[in-house]
Amino acid sequence: MSDSKNPEFEKEQAREGLRTVSEIRQKLDILAEHVESRKEALEEEIQEHLHESLANARDSMERIEENIAPKVEKAIRTKMEEIDRKMARLNEEGLEAVRQELVKATPEITEKILQDLDKLIAENTRFTKMEILNQVKEELDKSIQSKIEPINIKLEKDLPASKTLAISALALAAAALLGVIWLTVR
Repeated sequence: MSDSKNPEFEKEQAREGLRTVSEIRQKLDILAEHVESRKEALEEEIQEHLHESLANARDSMERIEENIAPKVEKAIRTKMEEIDRKMARLNEEGLEAVRQELVKATPEITEKILQDLDKLIAENTRFTKMEILNQVKEELDKSIQSKIEPINIKLEKDLPASKTLAISALALAAAALLGVIWLTVR
């Protein structure tokens, strides 16, 4: 019989195949463990490189910011100074234009002010005259009143006597007239 038909031989080959498979499996397990540990190591290495890259990026950004910030600040300052100069020039030009317009308009403005002033003076003069006249009138009324009052008092005292005298004079004149008429008629 040949070796291929021998059950022993087949068992031996099967054992050898099983050993080989077992060795391969062990090697495969070792390889899987090695791959797993290598994978973990690579992941850790990637994490470290990533953290390092992020730290480097932050440092780079800070350096860029440190380098750019003064330049931006200088550019802003320069622009602001330029704007200030332009504003100052525009203010001077505006003031000069206003001065020129005032110089041009001064005669017209002066004439108008003088006309308005003349009207105002005339109104104030008229108002002042009226006030002075009223005050003079009041003073005259007071003065006349003070002068007339003693005369009125004297007249009030002498009035009854004057009335009596006037009535007596009228009565005598009437009697004299009647007497003349009577004598003439007779």
